[in-house]
Amino acid sequence: MKLLGISLFIGSILIGLAIEMDMLMGFTLRQSMRNVLNPFRVMELPEMFILFLFLLLWVIDVLAALFLQKQKKM
Repeated sequence: MKLLGISLFIGSILIGLAIEMDMLMGFTLRQSMRNVLNPFRVMELPEMFILFLFLLLWVIDVLAALFLQKQKKM
């Protein structure tokens, strides 16, 4: 669970940093968000499928490790 929380925390900090840098360059919040999400908007369907497959496998791995850790304590 720590791994998932740390990953989400670092990801949110990096996204916030990218948005803040865009805003310092004079973009509006809407333009900054568009710049952050642009790589996902230009992906084709197979690329999007592979991305979500990797994310799903990563989440399953983290949850399985958490489940095994809780069972080990019992």
